[in-house]
Amino acid sequence: MLEARLRKTFAPKPDSAGLTLDLGFSATAGVTVLFGPSGAGKTLVLESIAGFIEPDQGRIILDDNILFDGVTRLNLAPQRRNCGYVFQNYALFPHMTLRENLEFAAERRPRLERHRRVAEMLDKFRIGESAGRRPHEVSGGQRQRCSIARALIGAPKLLLLDEPATGLDAPLRAEFYEALRQVRREFETPMLLVTHDLDECFELGEEMLVLDHGKIVQSGSP
Repeated sequence: MLEARLRKTFAPKPDSAGLTLDLGFSATAGVTVLFGPSGAGKTLVLESIAGFIEPDQGRIILDDNILFDGVTRLNLAPQRRNCGYVFQNYALFPHMTLRENLEFAAERRPRLERHRRVAEMLDKFRIGESAGRRPHEVSGGQRQRCSIARALIGAPKLLLLDEPATGLDAPLRAEFYEALRQVRREFETPMLLVTHDLDECFELGEEMLVLDHGKIVQSGSP
């Protein structure tokens, strides 16, 4: 379970307006959707939880482990937070094959366990036949499934997804939805999904948080 209370102020700049992120919420198993327009603060919430941004105040707790505490200034590094992150552009290493991308993400595991885990994820996400190809040599759907597999291979306690369906055509979007449903069925990992697509909220979300100008203005089932 995730419990987050965040406050972070971004001062205005010549080419951007200021924003104060000030919100609190909890997320359990299943898909919690952060919905809102561009600039509402959705990605900033993910980056704060992942440890890429340090809030000014607040507290982030994941399964009773404190990731951030504004009072004591405890702020765990991203690699110590046990969160998987799926970026908008998937962020696969272009010089590595799909298999090597997974192996790199699992490098802290013992050798035999690492090979077993990589083989298992290649099979689960149906990318085994393309495992020896580099990201630019496979389809967008395969890159996407590899990105999700890479985020899950370390058995994270939370999966963060930053608009991963942006720019996908209808068939690839349907493929992504099925991959996420598979994660929901086969893993117990809570998921926090950022989107500004209302149809995606109804398709995937079990809990929905509506953000506007850095605040949660509504929450509940889609």
